[in-house]
Amino acid sequence: MTTLFLFLFFIILLLVGVPVGFSLAIAGTVGMLFTMGIAKVFATLPTLMHGSLNNFVLIAIPLYVLMGNIIIHGKLSDEIYDTLNEFVGHLHGGLAIITVLFCTIFAAISGSSVATAATVGMIVLPEMLRLKYKRDFIFGLTAAGGTLGIMIPPSLNMIIYGALTEVSVGKLFIAGVIPGLILGGLFMLYAVIYSRIKGYKSEYRSSWRRRLISLKNSFFSLLVIPAIMVGIYTGIFTPTEAAGVGAVYVLIVAVLKKKFGWQTFYVTLIETLKTSCMVLMIIVGAIIFGYIVTVLQFPQQVVAFIVEHNVTPLQFVVGTFFLILFLGCFVECVTIMVIMTPLLYPIVLNLNIDPIWFGVFLTVTMELALVTPPVGLNLFVINTIVADSKLEEVYKGVWPFIAIMVLSVVIFYLLPDTATWLPGLMEK
Repeated sequence: MTTLFLFLFFIILLLVGVPVGFSLAIAGTVGMLFTMGIAKVFATLPTLMHGSLNNFVLIAIPLYVLMGNIIIHGKLSDEIYDTLNEFVGHLHGGLAIITVLFCTIFAAISGSSVATAATVGMIVLPEMLRLKYKRDFIFGLTAAGGTLGIMIPPSLNMIIYGALTEVSVGKLFIAGVIPGLILGGLFMLYAVIYSRIKGYKSEYRSSWRRRLISLKNSFFSLLVIPAIMVGIYTGIFTPTEAAGVGAVYVLIVAVLKKKFGWQTFYVTLIETLKTSCMVLMIIVGAIIFGYIVTVLQFPQQVVAFIVEHNVTPLQFVVGTFFLILFLGCFVECVTIMVIMTPLLYPIVLNLNIDPIWFGVFLTVTMELALVTPPVGLNLFVINTIVADSKLEEVYKGVWPFIAIMVLSVVIFYLLPDTATWLPGLMEK
């Protein structure tokens, strides 16, 4: 009963406008005061707050955010877009294909869905509107494509999952490669079929000379992706070290291209600081909230219920899917990840579900949370890019992609090797 009260109190705090991280921390602290007493709370809170961030893996969060911001403010993303446009811009639905490809590539750099959707949207949406693409289609495509930001490594959500469960972040990163490419491929297939039916074709024409020139211009910007993946896969550096290497590398590239001055660097650092503090504060709040929930033995009660009622892995996965889908209608995905992972992970171990596969499953389900009305973050991001857009248009356009993402969840359940094969090779 006390646990239910804490969850309701947390939701009330959210509804009145208290930031997520503070809502979690306040609800957790109130719960501790009622169950432990003020003296023990003052003795426990500092240890919890320090311990929640005293994890080497979490250093990767600000570093990957910095890397993505340098790519954006250093205009390296424009070079990547120009290269994609030269190679596929002339095809039927060329801009739709570019949107998915661009999201896939940028997701592998930024690690953030919101950053991916915003960056890609600002570049492709004006041109697609000029070519008379249907508005709800392009809004849905860009919002859904942005979700690849938390699947294609590096992924901030997988870093958080790894930090909370002590599962190898490197293996989680590698595990997300094939599922991310499958999901991106399904998005692209739908976009191509839809564009052919509607007759969308760009007026743009290119030549192999221009393609090679654009590839030369963006070569060093694109090189960061294979460099990070190969480095992690071969064990040259850890995912956290890869974040530092990637951030320094893109900074050097941006400076050498003379696209990154001191003023731009200052803006980049401020934006990185804001985003990183927001994510880390949510983690601190979730650890405090999760501590009191654990003290109240809620996870143990859930595990006991599952054992007593012989819940199968399939039933658990389906139940988790709908629970997170429901939560995604009201809470953003980082919050869901940090709240639900400590509660679900003991059950995962009890049911002998592969923790790496479950991390990928959670991430795909979180992607759905990003585009699930009414408060999917990517929906609002896309709605703000085009001045005269209506949120209803974004809602309408995203439903086909939600169906595709549900299909991908089914595929990953039926074919678990899509997530576990590459990490298995790392062990060998």
